[in-house]
Amino acid sequence: MRWIKLLLTIARAKYRPKLQGSETTHLNFRVWITDIDVSVMNHAAIMTVFEMGRADFMVRSNFFKVATRNKWFFPNQAINVQFYRPLKMFQAASVYTKMSYVDDTWFYFEQKIIRNGKPIAACFANGLAKKGRETIPSSEIIKALGLEVKNVPSQRHELIDMFNEKNEKLTEKIIENWSIESNS
Repeated sequence: MRWIKLLLTIARAKYRPKLQGSETTHLNFRVWITDIDVSVMNHAAIMTVFEMGRADFMVRSNFFKVATRNKWFFPNQAINVQFYRPLKMFQAASVYTKMSYVDDTWFYFEQKIIRNGKPIAACFANGLAKKGRETIPSSEIIKALGLEVKNVPSQRHELIDMFNEKNEKLTEKIIENWSIESNS
């Protein structure tokens, strides 16, 4: 069911107004029975909603179209999610997405899920464009999208540094200093 929601979001995004880079988008959604564990929306379903928000943003900014033409893909490097309140079956909410910052390589996105003016979850993610093993510079992507530089958020803020520092520490602890031992 989650794949269907994601595909429908991509299809609908083609008919929504185009974006110029720095706008905040929002999508309304409803919690369905396939999204819940015992009685609340599970984390995987919430992650799908965040993915729907980013996919909507990428389609509406023409990134999907340009990426397909150039054989680019957009892997996320890191995603940080905070959960605040549960969503129950059939409740409606909205996911908001905005491009937070762009540097020479990375695109950073801020997202939040809101219901009745209250935060449900927040997400911060970064990614880059690749073609095979080659990293595509952000400036090339911005040019291919026909975006004006003034419409691309280039003001580095504290959240970017906090996010990068946390991810570096996690990588060091989880990947670089973790030896795998088998007890079986």
